[in-house]
Amino acid sequence: MRITIPLTKAYHLINHGACPVITTGDGQRRDAAPINWTMPVCDDPFLIAAAIADGNFTDTLIKATGEFVVNVVGEALAPALLALGGRSGKDGDKFDALRIAAAPCRTVKPPRLAEAAAHIECRVKEVHPLPGVNLYIGEATHAEVEEDAWDGRHLKLEKIRTLHHLGGGLFAVTASARRYS
Repeated sequence: MRITIPLTKAYHLINHGACPVITTGDGQRRDAAPINWTMPVCDDPFLIAAAIADGNFTDTLIKATGEFVVNVVGEALAPALLALGGRSGKDGDKFDALRIAAAPCRTVKPPRLAEAAAHIECRVKEVHPLPGVNLYIGEATHAEVEEDAWDGRHLKLEKIRTLHHLGGGLFAVTASARRYS
């Protein structure tokens, strides 16, 4: 038997990607926020789409700089991810308030999370205003990953244990990957 669910909840059926933390900054102000609606859209050039709530502090800083960083975090940073999502950067520097270490990026102004297993630096290529959100398409300019978390082609999920937001504070955590051929 199948049931009908409200369309306002239907995104939970497909919203299982890793939940990254997007960092932004203009040299004076900085922010970090978990943005679950982030995904690759092309690999050559490498483009990333991120749906950011219109008018929030992350959106404000991306508009100001045209740059953002996608930080890949694992289970070890779950408390930080939840804390970052629970407050606005408009109320003060979340890095300082939550004692989260930032590190400089190579090609963009915003910082990266020092403890993130990987990060991707992006420059905005396109912006698509949608109801309540701005869909940013960023072109990757640089990417790094911890050497022991990379097998040459994929993240070692048993090492990183990425967080996948299912909604309402519920997360799935990866433990391993299986190849089906």
